Amino acid sequence: MAQALLPEAAGLIVDVHEGSAADVRTRLQGLTRHELEALAVVIAALADPDRSVVDALAWVDFDEYGDHAGPVVSRSKRLVRDAVPSDVKWDHGIDVVAVNRALTPGESVWLSTRERSFAVDVGIRRGMSYEDVAERLGMTIKAVQKAWMRAKERALAEGRPVPRQPVGQIGNVA
Repeated sequence: MAQALLPEAAGLIVDVHEGSAADVRTRLQGLTRHELEALAVVIAALADPDRSVVDALAWVDFDEYGDHAGPVVSRSKRLVRDAVPSDVKWDHGIDVVAVNRALTPGESVWLSTRERSFAVDVGIRRGMSYEDVAERLGMTIKAVQKAWMRAKERALAEGRPVPRQPVGQIGNVA
């Protein structure tokens, strides 16, 4: 698939550097999710991790609206490889597709312990009830509540926003 997508990757690179936002949008709209993922890998393979960030982004002279923007002074002279975060992210090693399938009604998917904890976080943030998450993941309601509490604590420690209570959950009602 990577070899087959090389022409698309080359076209996208040229569109990004020399084309317009409409050219990029048109090229990407025709691709499936799997092709987009493979395209990301092909483009990453074409990039040089030992190139400086300044050089890699030197062609960017416009903002998100397409208006001309001057050079950004905050760009570092570090290498692209130096931009890789040193800390391990929570979703590292988690099969997000399996998590999403597990939260879908009718699907039965095996999840690791970390994926199950992540699925609780995702499900509650989506507005699923504790009961629905428990049923879909084969857990007890108390286990889901405990996993959600841990997810909130982890998010707060990392500075990520946390809903006061799960969306769709009603609490403190007399």
